[in-house]
Amino acid sequence: MEISEIAETIAEREAKDEHEEGFRRRTALLISALAMVLAITALGANRTSKELIGDAIAASDTWAFFQAKGIRQTATGLAADEVETSLAEPDIAPEMRTRLEARLARYRDAMAHYETETDGSGRKELAAKARMLEHERERAEVREGHFALAEGLLQIAIVLASAGVTTGARFLVKAAGGLGAIGALLAVDAFTLLVVLPL
Repeated sequence: MEISEIAETIAEREAKDEHEEGFRRRTALLISALAMVLAITALGANRTSKELIGDAIAASDTWAFFQAKGIRQTATGLAADEVETSLAEPDIAPEMRTRLEARLARYRDAMAHYETETDGSGRKELAAKARMLEHERERAEVREGHFALAEGLLQIAIVLASAGVTTGARFLVKAAGGLGAIGALLAVDAFTLLVVLPL
């Protein structure tokens, strides 16, 4: 073997080593980027889980308050019926009639307030608030599903990229890049819910 052939072989090996080193560096950067996106996705998933629990509890509490108002409204209605029955008696004293009519007016006023209140504590307002909280809970459930899928894809992508750099199998790194891109898009969608996937 001549010196020129040896120099050519060394140059080829150096070029190949340089190419392999570039592949490893690019794959390491890919793994780092995937891990960063996975960490951000996990934070979003954690926050969404807390929102989901909070919205579920708030909706349940609001419906319980709605039901309590209904029970109070029914009890007040029964009391008003009893007063009306007493007022129907012909031999009631005028003084008693005046007191019963005042009580009946208070009961009817209370029943109206149980139905709707300016402070938002009436049955109509409570029902609207509970439905809004249920809607928020449902959105959080959808976001949670998107986050879970994104996390899974990103984790698989990191494993594939790691296997690709270890074995030198470039197709694994390409597959990792594709899955990572899909996972990143799903993570962005989980934050924004621009597209709702049927999960």
